[in-house]
Amino acid sequence: MWSGLTPPQTVFYWRRFKKVVLNPPDFEPGSWCGAGKLWIDVDSEEYWLTSRPRKGSERRGFAVEIYRSTNGESFSLVTWITKEELSEIVGKPVQSIENQQLLLDPSTGLYHLYLSLDIHEENVAGDASKVYEGRWETYLMTADDPAGPWSGEGFALRGDREYDSGEARDCTIDIIDGRYFCLYKARKAGTSRVNMALAVSRDGREWNKLGVVKINGKAQPQYLMMNGSIMAGCTGPIYFGTVTTDVLKGSALTKKFAAYTIDYRNLNLEEIFTAEWTPGSRYEHPTYPLHTYSSIVYDPLRELWMMTVEAVDPLYSAGLGLNLEVDRVLLYTSEA
Repeated sequence: MWSGLTPPQTVFYWRRFKKVVLNPPDFEPGSWCGAGKLWIDVDSEEYWLTSRPRKGSERRGFAVEIYRSTNGESFSLVTWITKEELSEIVGKPVQSIENQQLLLDPSTGLYHLYLSLDIHEENVAGDASKVYEGRWETYLMTADDPAGPWSGEGFALRGDREYDSGEARDCTIDIIDGRYFCLYKARKAGTSRVNMALAVSRDGREWNKLGVVKINGKAQPQYLMMNGSIMAGCTGPIYFGTVTTDVLKGSALTKKFAAYTIDYRNLNLEEIFTAEWTPGSRYEHPTYPLHTYSSIVYDPLRELWMMTVEAVDPLYSAGLGLNLEVDRVLLYTSEA
């Protein structure tokens, strides 16, 4: 048998489709839900899942929604924050909300909610031909309870480096040995190059940006986006989730899952495994089943792994692309 963390490749191999957990606002092209985080409160035996609804280019990421479940499968909407409300809290227009991360801060007992916000002065990124003109940064909110009320704390990740001056968002954030680790999407303003950067923090508020990571000691490709979870391994923090290198008509789509050890001291991701995601349900497009976003967590209450993915629906989508596809959130479980 193995030692340390359950091997990610074993968790991946034994995954099985469970059900659709969230549907988009409607089933018109460009309508999505997802880009969220799955979090388990062991003490209260509650499961929490965040999401962002979208309805085409005119109603891009128009809210962050927070759902609760008592069985890990059936989720009910508890609260939401609209982008209009966020605009008042932030103090500038919010054009869209994307990825969210929900965690419990070990120092304060407060819940942290990280939101990817497009704060460009105009709504330009809804146009697939102008996807590199938005300005994305990551905003922090806190609450005593995931059901709210939520208070704005300010931007946690600003676009204050050359490599992330256009985008500092779509984070994967988890806490390992009391330290926050964050892999996030970084893009230089005015360019199309997208890479993954690494930041660390002691409190989840003030972040130390370490820079753009290497993959197996080599520079990243022109486009690389990853989203999933970071777990504690004996050899260091381990990233487990999607790997996206393809963009189709403005949409980052993938059929790859992977795991890497995060060598944060040398700013390098060391590959553990990479595998193709084979659709396990009729709700996933056969060519590109996933729209990048995923979340993986071990459920000690039921002694299994839970995996949520934002999947591209093959029936309702008018094609593959920013305002063509329809996305749902699917639940997979693994008894590895």
